[in-house]
Parts: sequence; structure tokens; C-alpha cells
Amino acid sequence: MNTKVFIQLLVYASVFALFTVPQALGEKECYGEKVTFLQKCSRSIQRGYAYVHPSSSCCEAVQEIDMTCVCGIITRLDKINAQNAYRVSLDCNNPVPAGNRCGGWTIPAGPPPPNNLQL
Repeated sequence: MNTKVFIQLLVYASVFALFTVPQALGEKECYGEKVTFLQKCSRSIQRGYAYVHPSSSCCEAVQEIDMTCVCGIITRLDKINAQNAYRVSLDCNNPVPAGNRCGGWTIPAGPPPPNNLQL
């Protein structure tokens, strides 16, 4: 087998592995849903601002996405208030269950805590 063919096969195998490993591990890919959430709900989840009740377009988006998955992949780089993201999930009737993570915060059982965790 010549070197060019070997390199092409190696590239194809690498690309295939890149796209199949997360699904093989049982992980759901929801980065597109996260982008939608960040765009549609930006007024409600901004870090450093008081909570604003989500707009109807925000809630429509939230009802269509997997908020548990989205909350689980929020990072500090997103620069949002994780507790406000959780509140949006509640206000839009798609709550993230207790015990799951939203950004760097684990959602407790019972009512949401005061609004003080910033990402």
C-alpha cells in the first residue's frame, strides 16, 4: 500500500471516529440547541443583570430543546448566569431536574436558590 493511500485511509478513519465516539459513549450532542438557547434567551440569562422573564420566542425555543443537555454543556466561557438559565427552563415549562448540572451549579431539590452564581 503506498503512503498516499495510507494517509487518506488514516484521515477517513480519524474523521469517522471523531463523529461516532460521542454517540458510542452514550453522549447526546446538543451544541446546536445550546446556540439557539443562548441566542433566543440572551436577555434573560445575561451575567451581571437582573433576571428578565423570558420572551415568547425564548420559551418556544426552550420547549423544543433538551434543556438538561444544554445546561450540562454550559461553561464559564458562555458568560451567562447559570441560575437564570435554570429559571428560564422553569418559566418556559421545560425544567431541568434536580441533581443535574447547569453550568458550574448543581440544581438542588426544592425551590431555586437566590440569584448569585455567575458563569
